Amino acid sequence: GFRIELGEIEARLQEQAVVREAVVIDLDGPSGKQLAGYLVPADPAILNEPQAQSELRAELKDHLKTALPDYMVPAHLILLERMPLTPNGKLDRRALPRPDVSLLQQEYIEPRSELERQLAGIWAEVLKVERIGLTDNFFELGGDSIISIQVVSRARQQGIQITPKDLFQHQTIQGLAGVARRSEGLRIEQGLVMGQSPLTPIQHFFFESAIPQRHHWNQSVLLKPTQPLDAGLLNSALSALLRQHDSLRLSFRQINSQWQAQYLDNVPVDVLWHSQLNDASEIEAVANEAQASLNLSEGPLLCAVLMQLADGSQRLLVAIHHLVVDGVSWRILLEDLQTAYAQLLTGHPIQLSAKTSSFKDWSEHLQAYAHSPVLEQELGYWQDQLQDVDDTLPYDHPDGRQQQKHAVSVSTQLNRDDTRRLLQEAPAAYRTQINDLLLTALARIICRWTGQSSTVIKLEGHGREDLFDDLDITRTVGWFTTAFPVKLSPQEGMTDSLKTIKEQLRAVPNKGIGYGLLRYLGSPEAQTSLQGLPQGSIVFNYLGQFDGSFDAEEGLFVPSRESGGAELDEAAPLDAAISINGQIYGGELNLSWTFSGEVFEQSSVQRLAEAYAQELQTLIAHCTAEGSSGVTPLDFPLAGLSQAQLDQLTANIPSAQISDIYPLSPMQQGMLF
Repeated sequence: GFRIELGEIEARLQEQAVVREAVVIDLDGPSGKQLAGYLVPADPAILNEPQAQSELRAELKDHLKTALPDYMVPAHLILLERMPLTPNGKLDRRALPRPDVSLLQQEYIEPRSELERQLAGIWAEVLKVERIGLTDNFFELGGDSIISIQVVSRARQQGIQITPKDLFQHQTIQGLAGVARRSEGLRIEQGLVMGQSPLTPIQHFFFESAIPQRHHWNQSVLLKPTQPLDAGLLNSALSALLRQHDSLRLSFRQINSQWQAQYLDNVPVDVLWHSQLNDASEIEAVANEAQASLNLSEGPLLCAVLMQLADGSQRLLVAIHHLVVDGVSWRILLEDLQTAYAQLLTGHPIQLSAKTSSFKDWSEHLQAYAHSPVLEQELGYWQDQLQDVDDTLPYDHPDGRQQQKHAVSVSTQLNRDDTRRLLQEAPAAYRTQINDLLLTALARIICRWTGQSSTVIKLEGHGREDLFDDLDITRTVGWFTTAFPVKLSPQEGMTDSLKTIKEQLRAVPNKGIGYGLLRYLGSPEAQTSLQGLPQGSIVFNYLGQFDGSFDAEEGLFVPSRESGGAELDEAAPLDAAISINGQIYGGELNLSWTFSGEVFEQSSVQRLAEAYAQELQTLIAHCTAEGSSGVTPLDFPLAGLSQAQLDQLTANIPSAQISDIYPLSPMQQGMLF
């Protein structure tokens, strides 16, 4: 390892006129050993000026970086009025205050350029964090792949061009600003999209499934308005959504035994039902009628009902057929519905954000990509992953029926503090993302239950992958979801489990989008091969943070607690033996487990769900404990090191101090060897 001279660091600090005293110590932090510098400023007045303190820290760190190796620059600089002393007049090191870990081991450095300030403002808005520093890490602050889409969308609305891939590769404001560029972006047709749209893999999955009543397979929200809604204005706002988001005008017909998607020529004008109710007990019956009213061939595939209750309150149900909407789409639609209604309410014409690339363009690009040599090379990966694996589960009643009418759900929650730690503190230890943590805990529980060394989980992702430079789908509505099986192999200890599963998830090409393309659009050989391999009996879908859709002070809606009716026909098959959906609302992670009551006893799945919640709490405690840290080979893809070699390296150098690892150049090799 490197030799760290604390006295030399102190000397470099004290040679600055603004520093009267300086002490540097090393501390055990969540990411390994870290240096902390304690300073008594020459001017005590600075202790009352937070901005001046931030500037001083940045100035001193810049000075140290010019005089010392990077590994000798303290992670923290803490300003004190005076150094604590023992009764003998010596420095009392135990009385030095611990650094504030609430900022995730980063001193706050204010963004300096206009671009950095704009990006920081966007992060603060979507992450619900009061302030974002130049070196704060997006994923350690609770960011995920779904939120990254919102960041890209809002940046582009401000004329800043970045991609989701940029955000994954440059996870700080400082790094992201270095690759962001200002431009008008793509020129995208703003008129109505017309004609046919090819089916995507997830739409092929829907039509291949044995669903008796295909018209009744929806997603919906039941909302409680925060102010009385005007039905006329609301109808106009909903009609504007159908004009803005072309997928809502799609219809589906079966022609010569083949399902085809076609855009309706006209935008429906009247899309809002009105219903007068005596009390809340009547809501579900009205909602059930609306949920069953959609028609694939006639369209539109959106139905909305404004319910007026006798007590003066209102409810708004919006139901949309799942063929044209997904979780990310709902965020866009709710935002645009509120914007359009507010504009009409103040007497202004509706002016929504510019359209992004159409779902039709996306579908056509996928058709071409499905037959590309790049994608064909992925087939071997999926075959290797799924060969000779067993995805059967310990069913209580193996022959039980699995339809929606047999569905039972149990749920567990993490409290606000555990959820915050999961999102904002736990990822730093092993450079993970939220899905890595959720799936590590899940795989450990499932393998204990089945007695197997590995498990196959069918993952659902948002599917809006950064594949095509000439498309921008950040604000496009449609069913983009990807579904793909992944083999997960937890180890005996938590550390090894986290490292192994993180690497298994990182190894999935393009976040799994290729699986569906090969399975439904690929060559006949690819389709046949994947059809015969395990698909995963457990489906897992992390839906992200929904708080931002409803928490604005001026928001028109909050979620209503009453039933919004049956989204799916009761004869429709269940997605899987067990479906697990996770989402954050009200600052709490909610985990819902859905299964057939004729296949599993409710008590069996309840025990499993509770064990999962407990395992997550154990994982959070592990990741936030002092000394818990680690890196994995795909953190440093150029180095070509194995996990064992990395573990040996980080035994001497704290992983938090390693920014990157590169192979030696030929000249460097000649000098050293």
